[in-house]
Amino acid sequence: MIKKVTIFLFAFVVFGFIAAGNASAHDVYAESGAALRHAYKPTTVSETGWMKARVDNFAPMPVSTLVCVTAYNQANGNGTHLGCLKVNLDSHNGNNWAVEFNAPTYQLAPGTYTVAYTYQDGAGNWQRIKSLSLQIQDGVYRAW
Repeated sequence: MIKKVTIFLFAFVVFGFIAAGNASAHDVYAESGAALRHAYKPTTVSETGWMKARVDNFAPMPVSTLVCVTAYNQANGNGTHLGCLKVNLDSHNGNNWAVEFNAPTYQLAPGTYTVAYTYQDGAGNWQRIKSLSLQIQDGVYRAW
């Protein structure tokens, strides 16, 4: 009986360390903004005028989160929310580890905008989506 309890406690402790290791790996990716990255600088689609971006999951685990897009007027700094998209991505290099999508821009007044993409990490914090090399990589939109 004591042997079974000892084995159970040992297995419980080992599992706890494994789970803690997985959680801390997720937190490292989430806190650094490294889980989701832009595959290229977001661009304007010439036919529609919408902003197009591709987001890749570089985390070693699947990610299910919101990706939101905000356009900031470069003249006055005012932000306009362009929308959010729920993404469910496989771990890095899985079958479904990236998503490409367009954000509507028709509600923007004339001007030049910096378009920022953010996502909500596992802790509920909003992270800026950066480039493959973890640099700020926002899009630029000009509304006429």
